[in-house]
Amino acid sequence: MKQISVFISLLLITWGCAEEEVNVYPEISSIQFSNSTKITYEESKSDTFSIKVALNKPSKKDEVIEFSFNGSATLGQDFQLITPNPLTIKAGDSTGIIKLRINKDSAVEPDIENCIVTFKSLSSTLQLGKNGSFEFGIYENKAKDKALVGFEFSTLNVDESSDVKVKLKINEPINEDLVVFLEKQSDNHYYSINTNSMYFVIPAGSTESIVSLNLMDYRPTKGRNLLYNLKIKDIHNDKVLVDTVKSEIAIKTIDANKGLHLKVDWEGIADIDYYEIVDMDGNRYDYETSKEGSVSVQNLQKDGTYYLRLKASKQLAATVPITITAQNTTLIPITTVGKYKFDFKDINDPVALLIYKQGLNFTIVKRDVVIVPPVQVG
Repeated sequence: MKQISVFISLLLITWGCAEEEVNVYPEISSIQFSNSTKITYEESKSDTFSIKVALNKPSKKDEVIEFSFNGSATLGQDFQLITPNPLTIKAGDSTGIIKLRINKDSAVEPDIENCIVTFKSLSSTLQLGKNGSFEFGIYENKAKDKALVGFEFSTLNVDESSDVKVKLKINEPINEDLVVFLEKQSDNHYYSINTNSMYFVIPAGSTESIVSLNLMDYRPTKGRNLLYNLKIKDIHNDKVLVDTVKSEIAIKTIDANKGLHLKVDWEGIADIDYYEIVDMDGNRYDYETSKEGSVSVQNLQKDGTYYLRLKASKQLAATVPITITAQNTTLIPITTVGKYKFDFKDINDPVALLIYKQGLNFTIVKRDVVIVPPVQVG
């Protein structure tokens, strides 16, 4: 009986050990996304990128992992998977790669669309690690999807001329006319655009339009009177943006100062406040508000008779001496070719000049006579 009792005891111990071995569970590994920072991709580049997942230690068997993609960016429309879903991490490996490609589509979308990638299902031997999700964004660079319009150059140096041309250019043609509204700035009122409007059209299918300028001023000018700025004020087209680098053009002119120049001075008064010069047919060649008791008139380039009209702001004295100097302004130094002094009652040189008085408006008439010595123009 004693031997039987010992045998039964040994048998129970053996069974207990066997039962303990059966109830030992395998160690569970963890998995997480290696990418922790949100990354944003540009739609127009159609980038391919990767998302990495990692185990805390190499797997002892193949691990099959399925992912979910949620957010405003849609799988199959905004991006596509290159690698399969579910993804398999082979036994002995500790990382897996999800590869995706951004799709470029024609849909009008918000500035940034997001997608959050999560683990949809894990095997019983895996548990979720710290980084259980990864977010990426897709943005539409609207500026790159639009054409850019601007001037051909941002600065330009030219000689004074009545026909200076600058180009408005678009970097790629569009299928409709583009209307460009301009604004100008200059201290020289002789400079202008050779049109009655400030808008110009780049025709559909074309890449440029010509803006014609009149930048002629025969007077001796300097400083800001030799500057002319043009700026794109507005465009009415959703397909086009203004090129910020070439949205305006700064034009600097070189003084032409050609032809015969008349300078009129009067002594002791400053009451003549306006002048204009016209030909026999009434065509106006110059006009200006006088300053500091003198005026300078221009544009006497062709042969003929001109009228210099002076307007006084109040009744003048009975006798007002005036000196007229004719100069060839293309020569350096400027050559004085004649001086004539007269007043409103007595003409000191009746052969060269006549004066008519009509109220406060006085007209000086240049006769068809040769001024001695002769003026050499050009």
